[in-house]
Amino acid sequence: MHVNLLGFDRPPTLGPVRLSEAQASAVSREPIPANPGSNSPVRIFTACHGTQLLVIQHLRRHLQLPPAAEFLLWYPMENIPFIDSFMQQVIPSADFSDTLDIRDFQSLRPRSHSPLTWWLESARRLHRDATTVRVWLKKNGSSEPDVELWADDPIHFYVNFSRGVLRKSRHVKIPHCFNHEDITIPAWKARVERQWRGSSWPKRHLFLPWQRWASGVDLRMERVVYDRAYTFDQPSPWSRHSLDVSHLISIGAFDETYRTLPASTRADVEAILGPIRAGRRPLVLLLLFGLSPELRRAYQEAVAKMFSERIAELNDCSFAVKVHPGTNGIEEQKFFGWLGANVPARVYPIIHQLNLELMLPQLRPDYVLAGPCGALPIIKRLGVGRPIVLSEVTDEMCRMLPAERLGYLSLVETMEVW
Repeated sequence: MHVNLLGFDRPPTLGPVRLSEAQASAVSREPIPANPGSNSPVRIFTACHGTQLLVIQHLRRHLQLPPAAEFLLWYPMENIPFIDSFMQQVIPSADFSDTLDIRDFQSLRPRSHSPLTWWLESARRLHRDATTVRVWLKKNGSSEPDVELWADDPIHFYVNFSRGVLRKSRHVKIPHCFNHEDITIPAWKARVERQWRGSSWPKRHLFLPWQRWASGVDLRMERVVYDRAYTFDQPSPWSRHSLDVSHLISIGAFDETYRTLPASTRADVEAILGPIRAGRRPLVLLLLFGLSPELRRAYQEAVAKMFSERIAELNDCSFAVKVHPGTNGIEEQKFFGWLGANVPARVYPIIHQLNLELMLPQLRPDYVLAGPCGALPIIKRLGVGRPIVLSEVTDEMCRMLPAERLGYLSLVETMEVW
């Protein structure tokens, strides 16, 4: 039974209960029934970023799924070169039966049309892109009823488009990153739903029905439903059938997934981590979000205060800084310049698109510092370091994104604050 995310004819909430570690391990290994299609079952995974690709690889490595041909529909978010480069490193060795790179899809091109001509152009673009997907499926001997579509949150084009094209397939929700679905997701989902409900009457009742009829792509957000959902933490609010795979958040599981990456990728990572492992202790690891000028200054204030107030505790430490896998711009460069001039410790930049979780088996930090970051609960659970919340960074992020304030604070409310 599906959940209608906009609340119309909503079925009663079942109130899922989190399974124990042993129960979760057993559930994740139960065979999942194959699709009822007439051909061989097919799984299509979707990604626009290295983080999603790594989550996919983690699940493929550790879940005991029924045999199926596995495909990847992907593109690099906003055609960012370093995201593209990382994904293209990982994909060739990932053993997909086939891949479809949609970066040249017309629906991803900039819009330069008036409202009236956009009615025609948007449908034309969607129809052409949908035809490309259907031809790709046919080339691989598959059809919609044979497909399980594995996708994350419905916030990017590639998720909503692929779900809208493959309406007759079964839809499987995967975590957006390794800390999801965490405690912040129900409130975040509710905000997304309010945005959907806020669509104008003409858009919902005229434009979208016409677009759906003309293109064959169903983009109605009130129809966002998932047949089942995998979660690394809390029961997923996106599906009535939530499978807890939180036992896969472990040093051993991360290390196994890391070992499946291409040798060249592992060599790049180990060249960065080797000097850090050989450096002085304690190892202090700082996690960066994508920096704005204001957030950079908040990090600088937090770091300056930390070394001023805790110099005895952090004396002779190694100070490693992990840049967010989705960013690396001028503000990060300015921050490293400031660190070099102001921090009384050897600074080790970690600039790589691999997520921290897959580095942890080798890195083993003593302290992990961040704002309201989803990696901190993972650090706390794994016991691989002392998770510390930086108050200046948290305050600035709450100021920048006031709608996220309660979620941010709930994420780190049980943690030590500096």
